[in-house]
Amino acid sequence: MKKTIVILTAILSFFASTAFALESFKIFRNYSGDQTHAISKGTVNNYVLTASTNKAVTVPTGARYAVFAATADIWVRVGGVAAIPSGDVTDGSGSELNPVVRWIESETTIGVISAYAAKVSIVFYQ
Repeated sequence: MKKTIVILTAILSFFASTAFALESFKIFRNYSGDQTHAISKGTVNNYVLTASTNKAVTVPTGARYAVFAATADIWVRVGGVAAIPSGDVTDGSGSELNPVVRWIESETTIGVISAYAAKVSIVFYQ
């Protein structure tokens, strides 16, 4: 029984590691063991935003993390439509201003919007 579980675990680990084309999100350590905050290269997608227009970004299959960068302030809503707030949003459904890294494992879309024309890069990791 234990041997069967070990074999099944090995098989599942193999398929889990080869099923995604995305890089794993890794933080590396330098020679003294300190985190360098360098991360491995992921799947880099670029988007061009029209001012005040939500862009629905499709999350690549298998992506669990997204890293954002933009040429202007962006508002992001993981799993929904992003909106530039014009008043208070106090029910938890607001968009986030300039996120850096987000866990997105079960989401299929990311809404991105800016008050200005902007260029955005989103790097996806497994």
